[in-house]
Amino acid sequence: MIHGPSRQDPTKALSDEALVRIVRLHSGEAGERDWAEFRRWRSISAEHEAAATEAELLWSDASNLHRDPRTGLVKPGRRKSVSRRAVLGGIGATALALGGLRVTGGFQGILSDHTTGTGQTSVIDLPDGSRAHLNAASALNVDFSPQRRLAELVEGQAYFEVASDPLRRPFDVKAGDVSVSALGTAFDVNRNLPDGATEITVAEHMVRITSNGASQEIVLNAGETVTVSQDGLAGPVTDTGRSAAAAWRTGLYVAESRPLAQVVAALQAYHEGWLVIEDGKAGSLRVNAVLDLRTPDSSLDALASGLPIRIRRLSRFLTVISSA
Repeated sequence: MIHGPSRQDPTKALSDEALVRIVRLHSGEAGERDWAEFRRWRSISAEHEAAATEAELLWSDASNLHRDPRTGLVKPGRRKSVSRRAVLGGIGATALALGGLRVTGGFQGILSDHTTGTGQTSVIDLPDGSRAHLNAASALNVDFSPQRRLAELVEGQAYFEVASDPLRRPFDVKAGDVSVSALGTAFDVNRNLPDGATEITVAEHMVRITSNGASQEIVLNAGETVTVSQDGLAGPVTDTGRSAAAAWRTGLYVAESRPLAQVVAALQAYHEGWLVIEDGKAGSLRVNAVLDLRTPDSSLDALASGLPIRIRRLSRFLTVISSA
């Protein structure tokens, strides 16, 4: 078992392998030989034992996981009316499990034109002179033709600075079922929100937003924000100011009465392991703070000092946040 700071922390590869083994053992198809093999595997070294214990802890809290419908990968966070068997169904393949049990990116991201890893950001010069700033753990596809300029945000968050185009081609950003059309503008698209929602914030000029679930188009002006649910339903348009949308590009996260679940989702892109909120009460707490994205553990500690929450670091790769 793992005890205190003297424990042997597992490598990422061993942690991933242990999670794959735990999923298989609880798939309903494992026999005694499979369990015996797992016991043999975990006894190889203290590091193997630590990885096995970490995987068991994560499994015991499996009600806090969900299967992302966009990527097919298992991620932190609840979904409604999902059983443990349903959560983990369909992820028996080794490649799938290794690709997504603990990290935020998916296979679509791996195959994308531009990607960033955990804690990495990037600035992409697009063919028309526009720029895309990719936040950490993000993926972007670009499709420019004589008729259109299309960017697809597959995962994560991006800030777009749109250049005027002599061919007068529209500049559109696709984020799942949400489409954002630039009207001579700079704007931010964020898919890191809980429950598959997408947030759009305009820094300059205007954008036009459409989605499968919206009854009409929405036009956002500079300084305005709207959140579109995974079902395509748009929430109210709010005034957030331009600085908050751009803050992450300087390594900061500005939370102005944000639910803790959204704040943790932003920190997740900079954290090597899982950040799991154990209960809805904690996730709904409102946060007013400026946090350093580059030091997510210190930012979590700062949140704990001002909110009624408890942070348990069960391993190097698993942190559980709950109501105090």
